Amino acid sequence: MLRRQRLANGSFGELEKIGSALTIDEQVMSLGAQLAQEKIKNIQKDMLINSLGTTITQLKLEVMEMKGSGE
Repeated sequence: MLRRQRLANGSFGELEKIGSALTIDEQVMSLGAQLAQEKIKNIQKDMLINSLGTTITQLKLEVMEMKGSGE
């Protein structure tokens, strides 16, 4: 929560945070960071899946070559 403290001259001072609740801006930044982390995790999963697909393809080719050579 934010508030403006009244100054001695009757005007309001700068915004100051009170309490432990997150401000809207802090909540938005936190959610943005969480979304970025999730996106990184998804990219890493996609890379792993692609790598496994490549490995499987290579193994299939090796098996086909072994069958073709009569081993």
